[in-house]
Amino acid sequence: MKYLEDTLEARSDPRRILPGARSVVSLSAFHSAAPFVAADGSRVARYARGADYHQTVRRAAERAARAAIPRLPGGFRYRVCVDTTPVAERSFAAASGLGWIGKNGCLIDPDRGSYLMLAEIVTDLELPPDAPIAEQCGACVRCLDACPTQAFVAPGVLDAARCLAYWTIEHRGPLPDDVKEALGDRVFGCDVCQEACPWNSGAATPGTPASASNDAPPTRGEWLALGPGAWRRRFGKSAYNRAGRRGLQRNAAASAGSRRDAAVRAELGCAAKSATEPGLVDAARWAAARLSDGAGGGDS
Repeated sequence: MKYLEDTLEARSDPRRILPGARSVVSLSAFHSAAPFVAADGSRVARYARGADYHQTVRRAAERAARAAIPRLPGGFRYRVCVDTTPVAERSFAAASGLGWIGKNGCLIDPDRGSYLMLAEIVTDLELPPDAPIAEQCGACVRCLDACPTQAFVAPGVLDAARCLAYWTIEHRGPLPDDVKEALGDRVFGCDVCQEACPWNSGAATPGTPASASNDAPPTRGEWLALGPGAWRRRFGKSAYNRAGRRGLQRNAAASAGSRRDAAVRAELGCAAKSATEPGLVDAARWAAARLSDGAGGGDS
């Protein structure tokens, strides 16, 4: 992704975001590992459940930093970073001993797996470093083999141009036809490489599945029918904002075509005729054509 290339130097040197920085305190927070599935079987990345993690994790990190100030008479300067700031989060977390970077590029905590959100407190304090944890993936390549688009060109090396999480969250505009075809039930993100990881085998949180609770994400039809006012009220403070309403609707339309979901035929027709966002129009027309070409009802 170009913005990663453009910020390479800044991400490797925290002094660019806090002059005089001498230490990085890395923090991690576990998010629910329970699958996030809508009533129609469509899926959303687990981290998107609930309030936007940028804000919730940031507040927790700010509280931790402020709590330390009274204990240090001389005070210190700091800056809290959560994902949106150019900091090499996983690299610093691994160097801090929070886990190791797995072959799927995720930080893996040996006790909690990889369903984690990261934050950093960059400070001008001189702090003793913690020891890193040795990599423990061994010969396992389950995450690489499980990727539906073979996006890993080598262990730890991801080609964003093949990654469904990139296409459904970061990309703006129309999706390539092969990406639309590969989406299946996914409408926001992709957790497959983490689902395959044996370090996550015991990470699933107990309780009612999202699809059977009020916590369930919208169905494809509900995404397609969602107006701007309802979007702001329901998702204005959520992680979905990264893709935006039209991005989610584009993904929902493409997923409907991939799964031949005839239940949203009317919504697809409306989007194909009246939408102005090129990505949504393209996905709706592609999906409608798929429904016309083959049997509806959802194939695999």
